[in-house]
Amino acid sequence: MTVLFYIFAAAGAIVFQTTFTEYFFVWTTARPDAMLLATLYIGVRRGPESGLVTGFFLGLLQDILSGGLLGSNSLSKGLLGYLTGGLVRNIARRNWFFLATLGFFTTLFDVALWALLSLLFQPELGISTNYWFDSLKTTILNTVLAPFAIHLLSIIEGRIVPSSLGVPYPNRS
Repeated sequence: MTVLFYIFAAAGAIVFQTTFTEYFFVWTTARPDAMLLATLYIGVRRGPESGLVTGFFLGLLQDILSGGLLGSNSLSKGLLGYLTGGLVRNIARRNWFFLATLGFFTTLFDVALWALLSLLFQPELGISTNYWFDSLKTTILNTVLAPFAIHLLSIIEGRIVPSSLGVPYPNRS
């Protein structure tokens, strides 16, 4: 049942990324990275291995849907899912400030790694100044949305998944 919920959360992130982010673009001229937010949530809730697998597959789907450099998002989101899952074991994960900071730094890492891989594998294209400006807006948007997305998914998971299954790390909740 828990795995099924995470599959639906990933599918919801894909739908959100491909459809609803246009509304954010109209309001803020930036698009949140729903795949990254879903990866953060699963890394926070299930640990580094689940975060790695989820981040890799969501990143691969994002690469396929965006038509960009194949493998760059899967690498960055897989690494971020693993690092988030490992970091959260030692830190209280219900703190809103921590979740916002986590959203900020993971988005910065995602942006920087994508730029590095793009320069490495597609040097003739280069990186425009608009990319950095748009990435800054996306970083701010993900920073604001990360605590809300993670807590919303936690509430939905608490209502859907039976409490008899327990939480992944009951002593850290």
